[in-house]
Amino acid sequence: MREQLTSFIARHEVAWELAFAALAIVFVALGAVPEGTAWLEPVEWAITLVFAAEFIGRLSIATERRAYLRGHWIDVVALIPPGRGLRILRLLRLLRLLRAFAGIARALGHVERVARHRGLVGLFTAWLGVMVVTSMGLYVAEVGLNEAVGSPLDALWWGITTMTTVGYGDVYPVTPEGRLAAMTLMILGIGLYSAITAVVTSLVLSGRTEATVVDELERLEQLRNRGTIDDDQLETAKLLVLRTTH
Repeated sequence: MREQLTSFIARHEVAWELAFAALAIVFVALGAVPEGTAWLEPVEWAITLVFAAEFIGRLSIATERRAYLRGHWIDVVALIPPGRGLRILRLLRLLRLLRAFAGIARALGHVERVARHRGLVGLFTAWLGVMVVTSMGLYVAEVGLNEAVGSPLDALWWGITTMTTVGYGDVYPVTPEGRLAAMTLMILGIGLYSAITAVVTSLVLSGRTEATVVDELERLEQLRNRGTIDDDQLETAKLLVLRTTH
């Protein structure tokens, strides 16, 4: 039974992770539904039980449970029960987004074309996660108390302008919780944004170098075909080109 479940999850890893990421986002979105709605509490608890069953089930069939916990510790965040009474409980609900972004990152890690740049995928997912979580944290903390924050879009606008260091100043936190979200974004978000910029620049320069090498080798082949250089000269020139680019 364990082997069958492990094999099934392995075959559908991308769809599995994306499905639970979407479910985590739905759970967070339910926080915007007015309290007192008849179906709200049962749905929230049902989603939480689904996450609990998924985590316990995968942990039970894992051959190396400690290794599984190290790689999926964020999944424990998805087990936080729903709460609405206090503002801090509404902020804790946003932690469920961490499960969503972790699932997206793991799904992307199984896509062959992006697997070569897992470092970049991890950085981008972390950057996006920090921006969305802190922006929604600002919204939950400031809505109704800050005239500049009237919708999630206002909070997201603040998150993007802050993370990119543009800082128009039209939206800023006025509550202790909102300032905590701002400090988190400034410390983590701006650092991640700088790291992504550096990695992308490195990849672009690396791609240009590889393209230059290909062009030089093709040019040497053309010279040999024209009789300008012989085979020995061609091999010597190829070695020189490869040495000067590594």
